[in-house]
Amino acid sequence: MISKVDRGAVQRRRRSTASEPRGSIMPENRLFQGDNLEVLRRQLADESVDLTYLDPPFNSNRDYFALSGNTHSGISADNSSAFEDRWQWNDLAIETYEELSGEGDDRLSSLLPALKQITGETGLMAYILMLAPRLIQLHRILKPGGSIYLHCDQRAGAYIKLLMDAVFGRDNFLNCIVWCYGLGGSSPRYWPRKHDDILWYSKVVDGHYFRAIKIPATSQRMKGQLKKAPDFWDIPAINNMARERTRYPTQKPVALLERIIQSSSRPGDVVLDPFCGSGTTLVAAERLGRNWIGIDCSPEAIELTRERLARTEQDTFNSSSGEFPNIKVFN
Repeated sequence: MISKVDRGAVQRRRRSTASEPRGSIMPENRLFQGDNLEVLRRQLADESVDLTYLDPPFNSNRDYFALSGNTHSGISADNSSAFEDRWQWNDLAIETYEELSGEGDDRLSSLLPALKQITGETGLMAYILMLAPRLIQLHRILKPGGSIYLHCDQRAGAYIKLLMDAVFGRDNFLNCIVWCYGLGGSSPRYWPRKHDDILWYSKVVDGHYFRAIKIPATSQRMKGQLKKAPDFWDIPAINNMARERTRYPTQKPVALLERIIQSSSRPGDVVLDPFCGSGTTLVAAERLGRNWIGIDCSPEAIELTRERLARTEQDTFNSSSGEFPNIKVFN
């Protein structure tokens, strides 16, 4: 279930934003189209974000396309390429490797040569080297009281966990959340793969904000009561008939992002998604009265995100104008 818009939180967020002085770190919500590494480096200040969620490519070695037909948001998808999830050991990978594994005593520079020994000069290593400098920037811009959720699966999750330990520190690891879903196929050769992992880290040991979400208890002893949600989340994936479905590949359900945002941020906080795709994180943040920053390199993703946010804005304020004055797309 998608929760109702928290109108009070949205209004408080808007009043707080309107009162900020010109030139402050976060005067308004922002949507960037471009390479997220460059945007992070050039546009976002140190310790300016309260909560980060990222759902990067999974190193699936395939291309993803928006399906043909009209989406629920009104945007026509025409089998255009959404993003490419293929990685090659090339000059950029070599340059990044040499830069990050050069002489130094930090954990990352020690980790990368060991990972390269295991993977070789492969697409997987190139993928690791794509993520590493972005994680460094995400650590820089996260506030001391903030936290970060990284969505991954079995293809590269073990390597990403080591990267996160190196960049954020093993002592700042909080949970590996298992998102269970029922969609997808199965194989006669292995157990059906019906979950993703979401790695959760803080910036400072025990410095993060957290408010546990309560869900209905299932045991007879606690029948009719609520209990704290565990670290495995049984939230349905988006099926073909779901109202929120946009036909954008890898779209995640709003309920998943709402749980993350409600539990790990306060109204008015800044939520960042550097791989925002169809905009689900930003939609959930807007509904819950948080400020948001989204980044994606795909023009189709940015347009879809703008449209979804405009509809969320109308729902929030019962407006029929279709305008969303706070959306500015930066290139």
